[in-house]
Amino acid sequence: MNIDKVKEILTKAREKVNKAVYQDNKEKDIVEDGKKAVNFIWKYLLKLGYEFNSYSTNVKVTLFILMFLALGFVLCAVWVLGFGLGYTDMNNIFTWGVWIAGDLGLVAIGGGAFTTGFVLYIFRNDKLEPIINSCVLLGFMCYLFTLILLAFDVGQPIRFWFGFAYPNWGDGLMPVSMLTEVFWCLTLYFIVLTIELIPIPLKHKLLDKHPVIHYIGHYMHKLMWIAAAVGTFLSFFHQGSLGGGMWDALYGKAAWFRPHHQFFFLAIIAATAGGTSFMTLCPWIAQKVMKKELIPKETFYSLTKISGFMFIIYFVYRVYDLYSMYKHYAPSFDRNYFDLWGGYYGVWMLVVEMALYLLPLILLNVKKLRERENLMVIGVAGGVLGIIMSK
Repeated sequence: MNIDKVKEILTKAREKVNKAVYQDNKEKDIVEDGKKAVNFIWKYLLKLGYEFNSYSTNVKVTLFILMFLALGFVLCAVWVLGFGLGYTDMNNIFTWGVWIAGDLGLVAIGGGAFTTGFVLYIFRNDKLEPIINSCVLLGFMCYLFTLILLAFDVGQPIRFWFGFAYPNWGDGLMPVSMLTEVFWCLTLYFIVLTIELIPIPLKHKLLDKHPVIHYIGHYMHKLMWIAAAVGTFLSFFHQGSLGGGMWDALYGKAAWFRPHHQFFFLAIIAATAGGTSFMTLCPWIAQKVMKKELIPKETFYSLTKISGFMFIIYFVYRVYDLYSMYKHYAPSFDRNYFDLWGGYYGVWMLVVEMALYLLPLILLNVKKLRERENLMVIGVAGGVLGIIMSK
């Protein structure tokens, strides 16, 4: 055997040894990295556990409720994607199932953000200044979840961008598809809410100490009346479209059809009435959970006064809406209005809805009752539930 052959054999042997050592070291590194990751996660969970234990009982209960709702949403989302929208209890009479409260309900009560912003920045009701940040945040969350639910409505969430890339506008300015108009208005108003939300984190002391960030937040706040006006314009249209345009398009459904103008304004008034109640209810719950005053009582009284007045207009309009359905539109389909209610969606829903409206009508429009905290909360809760029930 010559020397070159021996060198070749030794070189290959050395390469194999080095490869084995490298592989062994690589596996050891992977194991070490895995141990470090597990230790990091464990320490983080322990930290969360210690922090969670430091919370009050109210905060713990609230977090458990929120986690339960989030888990329920995930399960329902998987269920709908796996088995289709038919599992949401739709049928030939009722075009939508109970789940529609998530779409139309969130949009309606989220409308309190544009109402509060409009009254504060345009009508200059400075009593609402302390609550505007929470209203913008609540409106942002309502519209965010509405957009998520809308993605499930289209059947394939992966194709959510089809609403923007292939809008069904038709020949003129008016869209052929109401879903197209709602898609665009919701998205644009969500962008406005995001812009309105930016000055809030910029006020944090860690950011506000930088002059550039301070001036950006300051001047954005000064110009917020423009965002409030644009947001009101956009919100008016999509609130009315969800209420008026979609119902007008359902001319083949005796239980749903209304002329465009009738339900268009009814939906807008519902959003201003129920939305302002919702914007009162959530900060009040936050106060009770955190056991400290976050919003002055005068602000609550001012906002609930607006809500109570809007519920008067809404109630009268709603009664007229029911009368016109009973007297004109149901008979035009050769149907009796009360025969259109059935199954899960019986007349009991209508009775409960109208009974719930009595709470804000009475408790929010009488000053002595409105300024009693417990009665005020019952009034706004009844208003929110009534609007959601109507949806």
